[in-house]
Amino acid sequence: MGSRRNLFLVVLIIVGIALIAGVLLLRGRQRGPQPEETPVVEVQTVKVLVAANNLPRGLTLAPEHVMLLDWPIAAVPPNYYTDPTQVIGYFVRADIPQGTPLTPSMLAPSAEALGAVGSSIALQVPAGMRAVAIPVDLLGAVAWSIKPGDHVDIMASWTLQELDEKFLSALPNEWAALQCGEGQLCQGTYGRIELLPTGQAIMVYPQKESMQTRYIAQLTIQNAVVLGIGTYQDPLGSAAAPPAQTTSAPQEGGILVPGGQTGPPAAAEATPVPTPAPVQAVILVVTPQDALVLKALVELQANIDLALRRPGDEVIVSTDSVSQDYIIARYGFVVPPKLPYAVSAPGKSPLEKQVTAQQAEGVPGE
Repeated sequence: MGSRRNLFLVVLIIVGIALIAGVLLLRGRQRGPQPEETPVVEVQTVKVLVAANNLPRGLTLAPEHVMLLDWPIAAVPPNYYTDPTQVIGYFVRADIPQGTPLTPSMLAPSAEALGAVGSSIALQVPAGMRAVAIPVDLLGAVAWSIKPGDHVDIMASWTLQELDEKFLSALPNEWAALQCGEGQLCQGTYGRIELLPTGQAIMVYPQKESMQTRYIAQLTIQNAVVLGIGTYQDPLGSAAAPPAQTTSAPQEGGILVPGGQTGPPAAAEATPVPTPAPVQAVILVVTPQDALVLKALVELQANIDLALRRPGDEVIVSTDSVSQDYIIARYGFVVPPKLPYAVSAPGKSPLEKQVTAQQAEGVPGE
């Protein structure tokens, strides 16, 4: 009886060990192979002076504008600052975003050195593009509703003239009949000789003005970015004007007057400086090739107008040139026939002056 009990205990122990081993094996399979632990590499850093906030161009640096920050040694710029006292009082050459390490190329020790770097507007021109200014008026600038950052198209128009192939002058030429006698050389020193259908010889020469013109308009450069409007002024201000030069020095408390005599002191009169007529302009960002197109349009005296685009609309479209014939044909204008008579505007009524005078005196309101 005792032997059976011992055998039962042995079997029970073996079954328990088997169950425990099975559970451990099952858990190991569910977890899968454990990845090897990656050793932690310590990143070496150095204290670098960075912008504590966004620093605009022209700002004079103060202690609150900079701070020291741990920066990976592998990513530090070639030249950097490690002490705020190295940059206090310096001027910011260009806008510096917050958290950017400061380098000598970003700062200038004086305002004179800052001005020698260039204009701040040049920093807004994307790489590969060019900024070009063109003159515009109220209508050309969309009634001055455009603002920097807008996208515009450039419309241009001309009046074309017929030219004489030899003179390169506007047609029609002026002409005068020639009287060629026997033994006379029928030619002139200016112009050329032509024959009429009747056989009469005439001298033709270019005239100064011509009414033979034809109108044409077309959409040229598209999706140009407006960079500036009007006369651009640097936010740092312009340099002071040089002092006026004097040709005569005061003598013994007086001023030198004509004839070599000395008169009493007087306040120096400021010489009026002529102010040039202001020219309104728009600065556009275009490709180098389109910059040449704008130059040609301006110098060839095209009439230039801007067309404002909706934000986000950058689709390049194809348009047809517009002329008088185009408008007449597309919109069905009926060309009136030539008539042997003409009409003129009627004259003003003789009572117009009296009515105007009465309105000025307030008669109708009494």
